Amino acid sequence: MKRSILILFILGALVMATGCSMTQTKVKPVAAEVPEIEYETYQLDNGLKIYVVEDHAVPLVKFEIWYDVGAIDEPERISGISHMLEHTMFLGTESLGKDKVHHLTKQVGGWANAGTYYDFTMYEEELPSAKLELAMAIEADRMRNLKIDPEEFAREQQVVAQERRMRTENNFFVSSMEKIQSTAFTKHPLHHTIIGWMESIQGYTVKDMRDYYTQYYSPNNAVMAVSGDVDPEEVFALAKKYFGDYKPQEITRLGIVEPEQTEERFVKIEKVTQVPLIGMMYKIPKGDDPDIVALNALNSILVNNATSRINSILKNEKHLIMQAGSFSFDLRDPSYLFVYLIPMSVKSMDTVKEAFDAEVQRLITEGVSAEELAAVKKAALKSKVFGLKNKGGFASQLAINTVRFDDPELYKKSYQQLEALTGDDITAAARKYLIPQNRTVGYVVPKGK
Repeated sequence: MKRSILILFILGALVMATGCSMTQTKVKPVAAEVPEIEYETYQLDNGLKIYVVEDHAVPLVKFEIWYDVGAIDEPERISGISHMLEHTMFLGTESLGKDKVHHLTKQVGGWANAGTYYDFTMYEEELPSAKLELAMAIEADRMRNLKIDPEEFAREQQVVAQERRMRTENNFFVSSMEKIQSTAFTKHPLHHTIIGWMESIQGYTVKDMRDYYTQYYSPNNAVMAVSGDVDPEEVFALAKKYFGDYKPQEITRLGIVEPEQTEERFVKIEKVTQVPLIGMMYKIPKGDDPDIVALNALNSILVNNATSRINSILKNEKHLIMQAGSFSFDLRDPSYLFVYLIPMSVKSMDTVKEAFDAEVQRLITEGVSAEELAAVKKAALKSKVFGLKNKGGFASQLAINTVRFDDPELYKKSYQQLEALTGDDITAAARKYLIPQNRTVGYVVPKGK
């Protein structure tokens, strides 16, 4: 299957809707119950954590290895190297030739894939459950025995460079967002995106790749998630067989903290586009911060919904914009919430920004209506419950919460926070984070005439 950067999946969240529609707050809590899903967990002596979620509905198994490393671990000189390493992992080991992982999994009726994100890199196989050991053997081999042939590596660099041209440089939205992001973050690795800068991609050396691989690909920096038609005891026995002899190693990270932003930043970007765009990037805390639940609700009520305030008033009532949307990243480091607005014309961009700020201030002053709060909580709780019903997705959630926060059951805490959420919590989040001195604004305008 095609390997890709997970940011494109996240951008798909722009079209996700959460129902809502305006004075003050207190409502009866939304009653819903978090499904209790059984899972088994185990940890090898070398630090490798394992989660197993049984589902015997069909004779398939999904096997995942999550490494606690991504774009926010990269020095600027080698930006994007986590993604480049993901590609390199399919070039072969001492035992497996180039693309042999795909061939082996296809031969038994399965598939293999991988993805890179800001704070993790993940490799997965889905196979008939009788072939679980094949997935174990493949990923154990790749954890320690990667072979980096200079000629193959150079060819793959060009593949990644072309990927950047197609998905970033030739996409006015993604390239504009990249420019706004690099303006918003001046020291932290969020200064660059997942794919990295072209100069970095073309400048990687085999030594860079080998050093990065050796530094982060170890059992104590990984989490295994297995779901499907499996026996937990068999999973643990196979994990010990294939990974048990690997030694843990010390993991050192950059530890760069972004300086506090004290004033609004602005950047004007000229692009080949027929429509202007306003992008606003607000700094938010890391993904396990209690404020995240309120920020997500605020996002839905204010922007990220067909019936949200911005769409209802700026688009449908005042006819100032053609579209609006937003999304955020819940990372292990503080990150951002991104809001985009498409004005009717370049001349109206200042007016649109002022109108947006006025709606934020009105929300802070007047509060959230009981109907808005009830609707956003109901939709979010429903989404969480349905998300837990997929056993493979649940196993992934356990792994990602462990990789990011060493807290596999974070989903329960966020659910409880959502049930207890009040309108005052949402207005407090708006007052704290959606303020001009906490944002970077980008005006994207058509190039030339």
